[in-house]
Amino acid sequence: MADFRRWFTVLAVIAVMAFAANAQIGVANGSANSLLACNATAAGTPELRPEGYTELAGDIVISCTGGPVLQPGASIPTTNIVVYMAPAVPITSRFLSGNGASEALLIIDEAGANITTGVAGAYGPKATQVLCSTSAQQGNTNTINGSSCNAIVGTDPGTSGGPYEVAVQPSGCSSPYTGCTNAQNVYQGKVGDFGANSVTFYNVPVLPPATSGVTRTFRITNIRVPVPGGNLSGTLQAIISTSPNQVLPVAGTAINIGVVGPSMNASVKQNPAAGFQQCYPQSVSRTANIYFTEGFATSFKTRVVPGGIYNGVPGNSTGNVAWAAEGTNTSPAIQNIPGGLYGGFAANSESGFVFPPLNGSISSTNYTAGLADYGTRLKAIFTNIPAGLTMYVSTTSATVSSSAVVQAAFIAGGTSVASYAVLVGANSGEATPDAIPFSGTAIAPTVTGSDGLGAYALIPNSSGVATAIWEVTNSNPSAIDTLVFSVYISYAATSPTAANPYGTPITVLPLGAPVNNVALSFAPEPSQLGFSTANATQGDTPTPRFAVIKTQGGQWTSIGLCQTTLLYPFVTAAIGFDTGLAIANTSQDPFGTVGQTGSCKLYGYGVTISATQAVTPAQPVVSGCDQIANPLPGTNCFGGPQGNPPSNYIGPGMVGTAMASAIFPTGFQGYVIAVCNFQYAHGYAAVSDLGIRNLWSSYLALELAPYSQGLGSPRTGVQSIEQLVH
Repeated sequence: MADFRRWFTVLAVIAVMAFAANAQIGVANGSANSLLACNATAAGTPELRPEGYTELAGDIVISCTGGPVLQPGASIPTTNIVVYMAPAVPITSRFLSGNGASEALLIIDEAGANITTGVAGAYGPKATQVLCSTSAQQGNTNTINGSSCNAIVGTDPGTSGGPYEVAVQPSGCSSPYTGCTNAQNVYQGKVGDFGANSVTFYNVPVLPPATSGVTRTFRITNIRVPVPGGNLSGTLQAIISTSPNQVLPVAGTAINIGVVGPSMNASVKQNPAAGFQQCYPQSVSRTANIYFTEGFATSFKTRVVPGGIYNGVPGNSTGNVAWAAEGTNTSPAIQNIPGGLYGGFAANSESGFVFPPLNGSISSTNYTAGLADYGTRLKAIFTNIPAGLTMYVSTTSATVSSSAVVQAAFIAGGTSVASYAVLVGANSGEATPDAIPFSGTAIAPTVTGSDGLGAYALIPNSSGVATAIWEVTNSNPSAIDTLVFSVYISYAATSPTAANPYGTPITVLPLGAPVNNVALSFAPEPSQLGFSTANATQGDTPTPRFAVIKTQGGQWTSIGLCQTTLLYPFVTAAIGFDTGLAIANTSQDPFGTVGQTGSCKLYGYGVTISATQAVTPAQPVVSGCDQIANPLPGTNCFGGPQGNPPSNYIGPGMVGTAMASAIFPTGFQGYVIAVCNFQYAHGYAAVSDLGIRNLWSSYLALELAPYSQGLGSPRTGVQSIEQLVH
C-alpha cells in the first residue's frame, strides 16, 4: 500500500496535470461507517478575453476521501451535479444535439491520463475514456456504446496491496466481480435545465474511496462563457450543487474559475517613406503596417496545442507554412489528457479537452466535443478603396525593425515560441472551420510586396470595402505577442483617350469624403455576418467568436491627390464690372515633368449686389459650374483649352478661361477658390469695367497648400502661400 500512496504524491507534481488524483478504486477493508468528505477546487483560473463569447473557463475538480466500504456487486450510488456560473452568464459550450446536450464533460478519476497505479486492470487513470451521453444518463436509452451506464462495485487483484474496489459495468459481471469491464467514466453535460447559466451531469456514480490516502476525483471541463455584454467584468465563479447531497457533499461551494483580462490592442502605422501621388503609378508598394498586440500573454491561441506528437505521429506541416498539429477525428493531437488545460500543454489553445467519441452534426457540419473551429483569427476591414487602386495584404506576419519590415523566419507550430500567423480568408470565410486534419494550405501570395513578403490582392465590393483574415499558428504563452502584417497598394494611369490624351489617374474621393480607414478586431464578429447572432447565444457556432468592444484602426494610406487649389481673392460681376479668370496647366515643360490632364471647378463665396447697389447678405457656397446651362460631365468650369473646342479638361500646356458673369449669379462679388485635378496649376484674373473703357486691374491667384492631401482626407487647415512654381 505504501507504493500505491506514493504514486499520488508523484502524480500531484507531474507538469501536464493541473490537479492529480488516483484511480477510481478503494481498498475493501475500511470502516462501513466512514463519512465521505468532498471539496471542489479550481484546476486553474485563466484570463478571459473581454471580447470573447466562448471563453474557456478553468476546470473544476471535486476531490473526495473516506466514505463507507461498499460490497462487491452492489450498485454504486449516483447523484446529479449542477454547476452554475456567477455572475449569471449563459454557458456557451457548443451543443452537439438540439436538446442542450453539450461538449461540457465530467471525467472520473482522470481517465485516460495513462498513469501507472497499483491496479492491475484498466481502471482509474489507466482506463480508456468511455462516454455516457446525457440521453443515457437520463434513462432515455438504456445503453451507450453497447452497455448500460449503471455502475456496480467490482474488484481488481492489484499489483501491490490489493484487492481494490473499482467501478465496473454490471453487464456480464458476476461474483467474484473481477475482470469486469470498466464503467463509463466520461459524462456529458446538459446545458440550460436549471437556467441558461447551468450545466448538469445526471446520475454520476460516486464510489467512495474508503481508505485513508486514496482520493476519488471528478473533473468538469469544457465550460465556455461569454464576457461581452456587461454581466461578466471581473471574476467568474462556479457554484456547485448536488442531489442527493449526501452522495457527493459539495453543495454550495463557490470557486474562481476565470478572471477577465485586458483587451487586445490594434493599430495601423503608415509608411512615412511612401510619399504616394495619385498621378504617379505604383507597383505593390507598402503603404502601412497593421499591428495586433495581445492584452495578456495567452490571448492569441492556436487551434490545438502546437506541434507535439500523438501516437508517435508528429504535427502536420505542408509547403512553406506549418500549422499546429491537429490530428484527426480519432487522433486529437495529445489534447485529450485530463488536467492539461491550464498550467499544462494547452494553455495557449482555443480548444479544450478534445473528445472524439462525442460529436454531433449541426447544419450538416460535424463537430467534435472540445475542438475549436480554428485558432485565434484577426481581421482587418478596409474601407473607401478607390476604383483603379489594387490593395494587397501580406500572407504571413512579419518582423519589424526600427527601419524596415522583413519576412519573419519560418516557424513550424510548436518548434519556436515566436508568434506567427497566416492569411486564411479574404472578403469571406472568417467563420469557416479548419479541416480535420488541417491541410496546411493558407492563401497563396499572388505577388511579392516591396518588403519581400508574399502579398495577396483583395477584391473590394461595390462599396469599396475589402476584408483580410489571418489565423494564429504559433504563439508564446509567456510573453505579450505582437503580430504585424503589411498593406500594399498599386495603381496605374488608364489608357489615353481622345478627351484625355494622358490617361485618367485613379479615381479620387471628393473633398470631405470619409478617409480610407481600416477597422481591426478579432474574428469572427457579427458585423459582416461572421455568425448569425451578435450575443452570447447558448450552444451556438462557431467557436471561438467575438464582439467588437472598442473601435481600433486608422487610415491605411495617404495619397496626394495631384490637385492644385487656387484662391482668387477678389472677383466681381456686379454694377458694371466683370472678371476674367484663367488657369494654366504648366505640367508640360522642358524639365521632364509628367504631363497631367484634369478638370477644374470654381467655388464662389460672397454676396450679390443689385443694380441699385443693394447688398444681399452672404449666401451659401455657389459652385460656379452648376450655374452653367447644360454643364459638361466632370464639373469643369472651362469650355476647354483656350475655350475652343469644348472639353471637360485642361491638358498640359493649355490655358482655360472663363468670365465670372457667365459662371456666377448676376451681381456676384466675393472670392473664388478653384480646385484643379492636376498639379502645377497657376491662375490669373483681370477685373475691368464692361467694355474695358475706364478700369483694368489684374493679379495672380494665390496657391492654397493643404496641410493634409491624403486620398479622401478632409482638409484640416490651409496656409496661403505662393509656392510650387516650377
